[in-house]
Amino acid sequence: MGELLLCNEAIAAMPYYIEGVSINVYSIEELNYYIINNTYLLDADFMSLELCTWIENHARLPKLAMHLRTIISTNGRLSAFVTELLEYTGYCTKEELKSTHDALKELEEKSEFECLKIRADRLMDKKKYTAAIFEYKKLLACEDARHAERVLFGNIYHNLATAYVKLFLFDIAADLYLEAFKQNGDRKSLWSCLYAYKLDNNDVGYARIVKEYSVTEQEINNLDSVLKGVYAETSDNCGESRPKEIILKYKEDYRAHVI
Repeated sequence: MGELLLCNEAIAAMPYYIEGVSINVYSIEELNYYIINNTYLLDADFMSLELCTWIENHARLPKLAMHLRTIISTNGRLSAFVTELLEYTGYCTKEELKSTHDALKELEEKSEFECLKIRADRLMDKKKYTAAIFEYKKLLACEDARHAERVLFGNIYHNLATAYVKLFLFDIAADLYLEAFKQNGDRKSLWSCLYAYKLDNNDVGYARIVKEYSVTEQEINNLDSVLKGVYAETSDNCGESRPKEIILKYKEDYRAHVI
């Protein structure tokens, strides 16, 4: 998981697979590490009998598994489930335990719509772009989304588009940025649409947006200036721009473009 973890408990021969983020954990310490560092990605599905079975049979902690099953059978909350797991194993500090508990309690007070938005944005932060796309789409299909403010609705489309950018799917991203702009009226979304068309080498789509949405000459000049800067920074010794480096530079520039 990117760091060396000291494991005092059993290392499982069979890992536990965490869906959504596509991670295998082989020990209770790794599971604790995942919880502490991905608290906002946890949902009710995490509190499963399958996890209890893995803890009992593979992490070899039958008493903990029994306690967790009791919480599930009595319709306990996720915060209680996770707190029991962390306290029992003693992996984290008191501060980490309190922070995790408080974060989960906060989520329990939010609507499904708000929780989905937080999780999708956190997946973007962690560069889990495919999972983020799934969450943003689920968010847009949520009943509450129909009643959300248009700016927020548009921002979700913008973030979904940015996830596609990270996967180099610029044609899909351009359409989604345009939909974002229609909803939120933010020129940043329109700018991103044009940028995506440029990187997709779609001059027809670019020209259409410029005409239909009255893109000003100043905006075009600004975009051209940015593109020239990117091309200049990614040129080889002969002055030829390298497509891969251009795209990577673009992705770097758009780290902050999740709104």
